Amino acid sequence: MRKAKANFYVSVIESANGNGKKVWETINKITGRGTNKDSEVVLQIESQLVKDPATVAMEFNNFFKDSVSEISQLFILHENVTYPVNESSPIFTMAEINETEVASIIKGLKNSKAKDVYGIDANFIKAHKDILVCPITRMINMSIRHSIVPTAWKVATITPIFKSGNKNNVNNYRPISILPIISKILEKWVAKQLTTHLDKGHTPLHPMQFGFRAKYSTESAINLFLEKVKHDLDYCPVVGAVFLDLKRAFDTVDHQILLSRLTKFNFSEQAVSWMKSYLSTRTHCVTVSGIKSTFLNCEVGVPQGSILGPILFSLYINDLPNICPHFHTQLYADDAVIFTNAKSNSEVSEKLTSAMCCIDEWLSKSCLLLNSKKTVCMFFSKRPTARTSSNVFIKGEELQIVDKFKYLGVILDSTLSFKNHVKHMCKIVNFNLRNFRQIRTSLPENAAKMFLHCMIFSHIEYCITNWSLTSL
Repeated sequence: MRKAKANFYVSVIESANGNGKKVWETINKITGRGTNKDSEVVLQIESQLVKDPATVAMEFNNFFKDSVSEISQLFILHENVTYPVNESSPIFTMAEINETEVASIIKGLKNSKAKDVYGIDANFIKAHKDILVCPITRMINMSIRHSIVPTAWKVATITPIFKSGNKNNVNNYRPISILPIISKILEKWVAKQLTTHLDKGHTPLHPMQFGFRAKYSTESAINLFLEKVKHDLDYCPVVGAVFLDLKRAFDTVDHQILLSRLTKFNFSEQAVSWMKSYLSTRTHCVTVSGIKSTFLNCEVGVPQGSILGPILFSLYINDLPNICPHFHTQLYADDAVIFTNAKSNSEVSEKLTSAMCCIDEWLSKSCLLLNSKKTVCMFFSKRPTARTSSNVFIKGEELQIVDKFKYLGVILDSTLSFKNHVKHMCKIVNFNLRNFRQIRTSLPENAAKMFLHCMIFSHIEYCITNWSLTSL
C-alpha cells in the first residue's frame, strides 16, 4: 500500500514538470490540507447578500465586461493607419498544417481536467488523439484557407478566483478563462509560425521587448536592467526609474489599432483577415457552482487564457520604447520600466516627469490606461541618501516613490543591496523545507529530489548571479 502511494505521488510530481502549483496540490493531498474549491460564493448585490449561483454568475459576468468597457470609453480612437508591407523582407502568411504536426501539438498539451464550454478537456483530446487528428487537421486548414475562426471556437468560460479582502465584494475576484481546447491547437500552430517569422530579425520587433521571444526571458530582462543601472551609476550619482502599471492592459487592446499595427510586421492581407476573425465576435460566460450565466459579447482586448494573446499584445505595445529615445525602456509583455541617469534627484525627477507626459500621451492614443496608483518611482544610488522633496508627476498627480519594488520576481532596493530579496528567499525556502519534512516519509528519493528542485532550488537559482554576493 505504501509503495503504491509513493508511486502515485511520484507520477503526480513528475507530471507537474516543474509547475509549483501542481506540486502544492499534491502536497495538500499528502498532508490533508486541500482547500475546498467548490465553496459557496456569496456576493453583496445592491446591499443584499446573494448566494443564488445563477444571479452571482451573471453579476460576475456583467462586472468583468463593464470594468473593461469603462476603461475603453475613456479614449477617442486616434490611429487608423495601415503600414506598407516591405516586399524585400519575409511576409507573414499562415501555412496549412499536416496530421503529424497536429498529433505533436496534441501530445504536447498540458494534462488538464479543466473542461471548456463544451465539456471537453485536454485529457480527453489526448486520450482519443488517433481518432481526432484527421478531423482536427481538416478544421484547422479550413480556418487558415478561408481566414475564418469558427464562432464556436471563440467562447470563453470564466471562473472567478478570489484574490484577497472581502469575499462578498465582486472587485476582489479575478477572471480565469478557459477557451475551447480545439482552438488552443489552432493557436499553437499559428503562434509557432508567427514566432518563427518574428525571430528572423527582418521585422521591427524592438530589442527591448523581452516577452514571449526565443532566447529572451525575465532573467535576461532583469540582468540587462541591472547592468545598465550599475553602468550609469559609475558616471552619475543617481538613476531614476518608473515602473509602469497598466490597468487591464490585455483586456483593453483596441482591435482596430492592433490590426493596423500588424501590417508593420509584414502581415499579409490573408494573415490580417484571419486575425480580424480571430479577435471578433467573441463571447464569454461565467460559471459558479456549475451554473453558467448567459453569454456576453467581448468587443475589445486580446483573449485571456489564449496562446496568441500575449504575443499580439507584445506587437501592440512594441513602439513604446521609441517614444523616449534618450531614455532606457524595457518591456516584458505589460511590465514596463523607463529609467535614466542624472546628477541629482531633482534633475532626474524633472526628466522622468517629462518622459511620463510623452508616455501617457502615447498610451492614451493606444487606448491603454496608466494606473497612477500602482505606477511607482525608485531612485537608485550607490549609497543610501536622505529622502528629498523631488517628485515625479503624471497629469499633475504625484507618483509614489518607493525604497523597494518587486520587478519580474526580484525585489530591488534603492542601493541594489538585494537584502530584501534575500530575506524573502529565506522565508520561501524555510516554508517549503518545513513542508518537505512533513511529506518526506511519503516520497521515494527521486520524488524528493524533484520536489527540492521545483520548490527550493528553482527559487534560489532565479537571477542568483545578481544577488548571491549579498551580505545580511
